[in-house]
Amino acid sequence: AQCKIIEAKCANFLELDPLDPEYASVEFALLDPSCSGSGIVNRMDVLVDSYIALSQDADQVAKPETDKARLASLAEFQTSIVLHAMRFPNIKRISYSTCSVHEEENEAVVARVLAAQSEFALAPRDQVIPSWPRRGLKSSGLTEEQAACVVRTLPEDGTNGFFVAGFVRQTPADLNRIREELRALANTDKSAMLPPKDDAEAEAAPDMDAPYRGNKRKAAGGAKPVKKEKRHDKKPKPASAVVPSTKSKGKKRPKRKESVADA
Repeated sequence: AQCKIIEAKCANFLELDPLDPEYASVEFALLDPSCSGSGIVNRMDVLVDSYIALSQDADQVAKPETDKARLASLAEFQTSIVLHAMRFPNIKRISYSTCSVHEEENEAVVARVLAAQSEFALAPRDQVIPSWPRRGLKSSGLTEEQAACVVRTLPEDGTNGFFVAGFVRQTPADLNRIREELRALANTDKSAMLPPKDDAEAEAAPDMDAPYRGNKRKAAGGAKPVKKEKRHDKKPKPASAVVPSTKSKGKKRPKRKESVADA
């Protein structure tokens, strides 16, 4: 596409310093953090089917308390992503989106972000896909006016489920507050800066390292070492088709004497 203003980086966003001169001038952020993927119907069907096939006890696949705990962990991670983007001093607008249909990851995250700071507010409805009829839910801490500023879709709308919210800066950045938050963030556990793992997806995923373990590493549960399989790609040598010679080597066979019967 020959885009000259884009530079791709492989890094943990929560570890980026918003006051670093390399990033301090950034004005817009598009955030699409890890989520449950509950809006992508086909993908989730494949994962669930794979997990059920691998599970020894299918009744343990869907535990409401497990799902609730995972959504809470995802929501906490998603909130931290949005709040960190708001620490960049020159950020003017932020777009937050998920491919989830859960309130915990959508409206609830927006409500937590609005309650945690005062420099950003929701972008008005006429700036967030105004022609889309389905708007947000007001049951997760949002007012009716605020819920109308966000967009959500469901599979019944003829598309996969997703959610979009926009944030607009209202007041200049408070640099002292940003520095204090960054100092506190530096002392937190680094593992908290990573999205939670999906146990079902991890179970269903193939073990890509298994062929390279060799005989030294054992599989979990005390299984026997992986044995190297014999290769059968080589063609077997054909059986000898040489017919033994009737002639002896070195010596000539004596001529056979014929006996003539008397008349």
